[in-house]
Amino acid sequence: MVGRLEGKVILINGAGSGIGAACAAEYARQGAKVVVGSQSRSSEKVAAQILAEGFDAKPFSADIADEAQVGAMVQFTLDSYGRIDVLHNNAAMTGPEIITRDVDVVNMDGDLWDRTMAVNVKGPMFCAKHTIPHMIRQGGGSIITTGSTKALQGDIAQTAYGASKVAVHNLTYNIAAQYGKLGIRANVLMVGLIVSGATENNMPPPVRDVMLRHMLTPFIGTPEDCAKAAVFLASDESRYTNGQNLHVDGGYSSHAPSLADFQAMMTAMAAGGKPPA
Repeated sequence: MVGRLEGKVILINGAGSGIGAACAAEYARQGAKVVVGSQSRSSEKVAAQILAEGFDAKPFSADIADEAQVGAMVQFTLDSYGRIDVLHNNAAMTGPEIITRDVDVVNMDGDLWDRTMAVNVKGPMFCAKHTIPHMIRQGGGSIITTGSTKALQGDIAQTAYGASKVAVHNLTYNIAAQYGKLGIRANVLMVGLIVSGATENNMPPPVRDVMLRHMLTPFIGTPEDCAKAAVFLASDESRYTNGQNLHVDGGYSSHAPSLADFQAMMTAMAAGGKPPA
């Protein structure tokens, strides 16, 4: 059986765990050769798992906020496989030690803000800067940005993260506008709450229940849900999709904020009870 990405070479950063690791694995299962990028050496474990399944992957450790390291990662991909068909910018500052410090504006740590912008915005720009010329020479390519519904909403925390995602979304649209006629597609994989190892271990049940109540699905998504959508953006099936957001968020960002409360009120009234206070 021929995979949907047969013959493609994909460079994905931030692929040492979670969504990135799931995307790297699914890309490989669909026939792509994958360079698994990560700031830490966790990319080695992900690549080893892909190889153990009988597919093709190579690890590379790089801090994408450092342009020289990005250039080396891109060159490694070209030296290994000869081309780059897909760049997936997935890396972001999302660890528990970061999230707990990414608070409201008045209490924002300037160093945390700068590091978030360096990794979440400057890093994807460097990766695109060094990859696009090769894509143009080979006739085109697809650039995928893992975005976030946080870019569309105000919240009580994750101020730096949300602001960085607004910026990287716009960067993606600019890439589509500037290089679309040269065969480059650039789209945002717009991700909502995803249950991964870190989320499962650190999210209290009451918080999980609140989030689930505001989704339009009866479950919270997984990294594998993101990977399935990413395959579409990486494949030729999305050849007419450019400068767009593909939401993978359980419908969380698509409805009025009062929806869950009205649903609860109507359910209570239908059962003959009083509306919730």
